[in-house]
Amino acid sequence: MKFSFYIYISNINTRIVANIEKIAVKKNWLIYIMFYCSVVSLFFAFPSFDAWDASSGRLHSFLLQCESITEFWKENKISNVNYRITVPLLVGIIGGGHTTSIIIRFIVGILLFGLCAKIIYDYTKDRTSAILFSITLALTNPGATSFCEHRGMFDGIAIFLVMLPFYFKNHFLIIFTILLAFFTDERTLVSTGFLLTHGMLNSEKGLGIIRRIFNNYNLSILTGLIIYIFIRYQINVAYSLGLQEVNQLKYGWKFLNQFNNVPVAIWTGLEGFWIIILLNIILLYKNQNFFSGLIFISTIIFLIIMGNSVGDTSRSMLYLFPAVIVGMKQISKKIPNNETRNILILCLIISFIFPSYWVGAKSSIWWQYPMPIQIIRWTFLL
Repeated sequence: MKFSFYIYISNINTRIVANIEKIAVKKNWLIYIMFYCSVVSLFFAFPSFDAWDASSGRLHSFLLQCESITEFWKENKISNVNYRITVPLLVGIIGGGHTTSIIIRFIVGILLFGLCAKIIYDYTKDRTSAILFSITLALTNPGATSFCEHRGMFDGIAIFLVMLPFYFKNHFLIIFTILLAFFTDERTLVSTGFLLTHGMLNSEKGLGIIRRIFNNYNLSILTGLIIYIFIRYQINVAYSLGLQEVNQLKYGWKFLNQFNNVPVAIWTGLEGFWIIILLNIILLYKNQNFFSGLIFISTIIFLIIMGNSVGDTSRSMLYLFPAVIVGMKQISKKIPNNETRNILILCLIISFIFPSYWVGAKSSIWWQYPMPIQIIRWTFLL
């Protein structure tokens, strides 16, 4: 029998869909997918428990914040974690320090898979597409970060919070969750551009640009942004705080110094999901959504430049993930479900093939070890 590459790929496609549909037909399919995605994520990017050093810089700062935010502000005038107060406040209330923060991160990481599956299902009305999306998320760094980040940073929680406005319809809930996201990590501020694009693309047809920008959804996002700026200004004035990134500018612009690592950083932020973003840009152009497309592309470029102007470049690129949700909304409107499935399978295969690499600064590249590698390492090297 003559080998056919096309038939071979088609058979793989069919098998993937058939196996996923077995999960899709279950009554509690969201619970199943949260479990399976967590297992997948932990298998391919398992946390290095031995690297959790409470005396290390950023983790130490976080634990000090948990004890007293105001005392931390009094002693640390210039710090890039001064305004990342959501998790420290929560841990301070609950108690338990680092252990509590780990549990919270893991729970939110699991919930992120379910939330994204529900959002994609609401867009496509296809459980299989929703499951394919979440499994791809489990294979990429935005999905793995909740389980693997151990330095007192909570990007997974920030991403989860900035995802909620895609799901919520209540204006007060949108304002509240976006405010929490901003105070979890300031990189979510850039995601405002994606949320505004989402609001514009889903506004009523025939409206002018001004009314599309300032629709009810976008007014909720902008209200949350204004409240954040006001609170942050008050904190800044009361405690005379500064930003570490601004203070570092006197030593030169990091973006130019570490430009060699920028392409890898951009890729590691989303991996196979970049296909969704590229398709969305094409759809925005074909449907003549030029202003929405301008905001969308400008937000991506701005985040790439600013995100690669700090040391943690792959971390910053994780915040491109809301752009994928915007893209999936548009794809679900314009492309049939069968084709959407094929697109998501391609995203999944690419993300499966590419290991969980992270980059930072101009020369740092590290592999987030899969579980079997971690077990071997702990068995023979520790």
